[in-house]
Amino acid sequence: MTTIKYQRQSTISGAFVKGSDLAGIKKAILISEATTQPSQFLDKNGNAKTQDIAKVRFEGLDEVYNISLNKATLNGLIEAFGDDSKDWVEQPLSVETEKMRVGGVARVGIYLIPQGFEKIDNADGFAEIVKKGLEKRLNQPEDDIPVIDDSEEGDSMPEDNG
Repeated sequence: MTTIKYQRQSTISGAFVKGSDLAGIKKAILISEATTQPSQFLDKNGNAKTQDIAKVRFEGLDEVYNISLNKATLNGLIEAFGDDSKDWVEQPLSVETEKMRVGGVARVGIYLIPQGFEKIDNADGFAEIVKKGLEKRLNQPEDDIPVIDDSEEGDSMPEDNG
């Protein structure tokens, strides 16, 4: 007889926040660690995609909501606080929303941004959350880096006649 081993699974229950409900909301904190759960969306092979969910409290709202953390938010949180989501809890975050199309449907995306970070569009047009001031370095093609000539007029390099 074959035995089946099961792993305990945890899910976060409750209402998900809608970006369209966050008009004027500028600050938030995560109040739980993030957990990976199956999504309602399927990949190209028909398997459920996963999503990273955490509980969030928005300044000015009484209710605690679930939020699916997008890739830009996840990468920003990892950059700011490390890869253990327990270290993300209770950290002050700015809230930024953006109208977008997902699968052809109009949605409002939510970005949670650590202090000292900002949301930019990288050179490929994807949203990224980076340390403030990093945008110029990320988006400046190497060909456009200025070369500074600090030699005084009249100075010349000896020619190599050799």
